[in-house]
Amino acid sequence: MKSIYSLSQTNLKYISIIIILFASCLIYTLRSFSEELIVVQEEIIETAPPLTLEEALVIAVSENPKIENAFLEIKKADNAIAAIKTKLFPEFDFSLYEAYHLTDESFEFKKGAFGDFHGIGPIPAENTSIATTPDFTTFITASAAQPISQLYEISLLIKQRQIQKALSDQDLRAKVLEIADNVKKEYYNILKSRSTLVALDEKIIFLASLLELVNRDVQQQRLLEKDSLEVEARLGRVEYKRFKLKNTLATEKERFNKLLGRDIDTPFSVIPIPYAAPFTVNVEDAEAQALEQRPEIQAAELDIEFTENEVRIKKSKYIPEVGVQFQYTANLNVELLPENIATIGLFAKWDVFDWGRKQNEIAEKKKSVIQATNRLDEAKSQVLIDVNSKIRELEEAAVLINVTELEQSAAKESLRVVMNKYSVQDALLQQVLEAESSLEEKNSDHQKAILDYWTARAELDKAIGED
Repeated sequence: MKSIYSLSQTNLKYISIIIILFASCLIYTLRSFSEELIVVQEEIIETAPPLTLEEALVIAVSENPKIENAFLEIKKADNAIAAIKTKLFPEFDFSLYEAYHLTDESFEFKKGAFGDFHGIGPIPAENTSIATTPDFTTFITASAAQPISQLYEISLLIKQRQIQKALSDQDLRAKVLEIADNVKKEYYNILKSRSTLVALDEKIIFLASLLELVNRDVQQQRLLEKDSLEVEARLGRVEYKRFKLKNTLATEKERFNKLLGRDIDTPFSVIPIPYAAPFTVNVEDAEAQALEQRPEIQAAELDIEFTENEVRIKKSKYIPEVGVQFQYTANLNVELLPENIATIGLFAKWDVFDWGRKQNEIAEKKKSVIQATNRLDEAKSQVLIDVNSKIRELEEAAVLINVTELEQSAAKESLRVVMNKYSVQDALLQQVLEAESSLEEKNSDHQKAILDYWTARAELDKAIGED
């Protein structure tokens, strides 16, 4: 009887080991297919049309109201240039004055007012009064004036408007770069949330499988009820995190749609961006490219040109205003006055003495040129600092990817070893949970490192001035 009992105990022990091994195999089978299951699940969930990052950038630039307003500023500058160019041509003026005389009026001419001629005598021969009766009188004046000396100043004013248009162009480029940078960052945030959601789905599958195994061990009295409750609580916590993350992802998509200038409820799905090997950045080339392309550098250089042109405009005020003018006057129903008068001549105006006003205005504009030059130097220094900083951040992000990849591999191997030990009752459940938590953390770190790398790439593109 004793030998039979010992044999039964031995058989039960082997049977228990077989059951544990089978359960462990089941867990690893589920885990091996978890990624495939999650992909299938994501394909079911992600029924919305895919939206690539390049397509999002095109939509954002074409639909964003800030871009549209900046583009309208350029069009306004075109209108201003066309308007000021009209000053190069003759200026026509026409006026009409219709009046009714309310009082009787008379013209008094004294004797000999027009001269005393030999053989004729004085004209008029005596004091003469010519009376008028109340009636309508019409005065018509028309003139055409062509500026001559002012043409130089007008050309400077046209150039000033053209510089302002160029500044509007740079403002548009700055807004395009800003929108593109924001779109990239928001797109990467959505990708990060999506990858985290996939990782949580994988963890839910693992914990659900582990819970079945732990419940079986509790029934066989190899584990306590608290162990099952702990695993179940972890599973509930992960499910809550997944629920919360889905809400966060929905908010991120709404915000992204708003950034693209379309309805916030527009459905879309993002396309994962694979990790690419880090590229080598030549610091000198990047700095030269940034100084050539950054909108703030271009704007600072245009600002210098603008202030220098203002100095020329102020100096042009010393030139006298000279022009040609044709004038025609018609006096209708006015006795004693000629009905038609036509003249052509030169007109000139010169502000000879201004108490030093022009001189002080020129001195003020010259100081503005110095200020604009200082702003350009400051902008160049800031751009170079920005470019170098973004290059260092990109290099750090590339190194961190390699580190997190090694940590991820180590955590996977650690979980595999612990699970093998647990399957033969050589490890505690707590060790399994700790190993699994460590793997989750390392997976998250690795995904974050990849997305941080692409974010750093986007930041460098913006620092260099890439559209």
